[in-house]
Amino acid sequence: MNYEIIEPSLTLEHPTVQNVLDIAQSILDENKVLNISTLYNIAKRELKISRKGLLQVIRFLINKNVLIDGSKYTKDSVLSNSYRKKIYLFIETNLGAHFSLIRKEILSSEEDKIGSSGQLLWHLKMLLKFDCIKKIKVGNYSIFIPYDLDEEIGIISFHLKDKINRDIIRLLEQKEKILQSEIYKVINENRGKVYYRISNLIENGILTSEDKDNKYISLTPDRKYKVLQTLDYIRENFNCIE
Repeated sequence: MNYEIIEPSLTLEHPTVQNVLDIAQSILDENKVLNISTLYNIAKRELKISRKGLLQVIRFLINKNVLIDGSKYTKDSVLSNSYRKKIYLFIETNLGAHFSLIRKEILSSEEDKIGSSGQLLWHLKMLLKFDCIKKIKVGNYSIFIPYDLDEEIGIISFHLKDKINRDIIRLLEQKEKILQSEIYKVINENRGKVYYRISNLIENGILTSEDKDNKYISLTPDRKYKVLQTLDYIRENFNCIE
């Protein structure tokens, strides 16, 4: 039987990858900290695989941040902590959540009032370290999204958390384009607040204008589908659209 591994074909479901992960977990269970050299030596002894193939598997797991040398966790076990799992699930559901929102929802929902801002920050760093989530800078905010999520969806979701932004998008869902000077009247909001948000949405590529004076506003064509898809997701999952 040929046990040689071709690196491009590797996946987390590959039997040899799973065998190496099992050995890594046994090392963690015994020593509490993963040593890659120890992992290599044990796996080389126990598995029928060439040196080149084993190095490919270990390199694959390190590059995917599934294993980290010197860590007490693997990517699977990092979510075994119930508090950390709760943070991850909140980010997974509330796409584009920023730190203050996560802190407000997670800390206030803890029945025994356990946890602190410092602990929350540490857990977020652990989730980032193992590529469970990623952080994106949007203006003055750092937002968090699941690692595999399209960053554009994360940015759009962040902006659609704001009611006025949602009202603007909802209006442009009904009209292909509209005069900027009419928008605040239609959605019955303060003109300054609406103009500020329109400028911000244009800057982030969600809205576009046909002229340099931004007279006519419309959804950016190549982002329109993602914007409306995200709006539908919020409509279906949250009670925040009036």
